[in-house]
Amino acid sequence: MANTYYEAINWNEIEDVIDKSTWEKLTEQFWLDTRIPLSNDLDDWRSLSEEEKQLVGYVFGGLTLLDTIQSESGMERLREDARTPHEEAVLNNIQFMESVHAKSYSSIFTTLNTKAEIDDIFEWTNSNEYLQKNG
Repeated sequence: MANTYYEAINWNEIEDVIDKSTWEKLTEQFWLDTRIPLSNDLDDWRSLSEEEKQLVGYVFGGLTLLDTIQSESGMERLREDARTPHEEAVLNNIQFMESVHAKSYSSIFTTLNTKAEIDDIFEWTNSNEYLQKNG
């Protein structure tokens, strides 16, 4: 069995300056849904019609699916072509943020919607022929 050789990433020696600037921009813009008071939007939400609320829910459901796909397979595909360990680290950061974004929609749903409405949003998202179309 061959021995595996690992190398620690050295951020003091960066081959591509774009990797450094991208990492800095990503970490500078880092956020979590738990840090945003979603309840501040309740008055605006209540002023929407039922049709508008459903539309927003379906859009957010679609975005949840998009972020889920990007975090599960999109970044994996991009990482296959990473040229440097720094670039791979940047893609790992983006992959994590896609998962954070997908979770953020659930926080929005929990704040604005009933359990039945949330179930409807995910049922619509997971069975929508256009969102599920491959190729």
